[in-house]
Amino acid sequence: MGNEIVTSPAGWIAFLRARVDEEKRLAHVAAADGWWDTTEPGARRFGIEADGRLLASVLTGRGVQADTEVARYILSHQPQRALEDLDAKEQLLEHCERLGEAIPPQLLAVLRQFAEPFHDHPDHPVHTPAAS
Repeated sequence: MGNEIVTSPAGWIAFLRARVDEEKRLAHVAAADGWWDTTEPGARRFGIEADGRLLASVLTGRGVQADTEVARYILSHQPQRALEDLDAKEQLLEHCERLGEAIPPQLLAVLRQFAEPFHDHPDHPVHTPAAS
């Protein structure tokens, strides 16, 4: 796709399918460790663990309360939950592919909204390079 502007439904679908595939690959790697949880309170290193192994330390430098809130946020992105979300997006993309160019404008708007978090990706259909 590159930096050219692609606004057809097929362009949005292809862009989103590539992002879903990338995120699924990463989520599968993270899911291999199992369900994430925080380490026990008072553990030598506070953080996120899975299957009894420390995956990531959480040390914000802003105190225990901030560390706990950041850990909760990380836990809200469980790999299995992410995979379920990506499966749902994949089903939407499959539906859109079946519709082809007959995709309703409202559904195309949904696709564009799903692509918005990736606006800085070089393959985004309306990505424009930052001015130098």
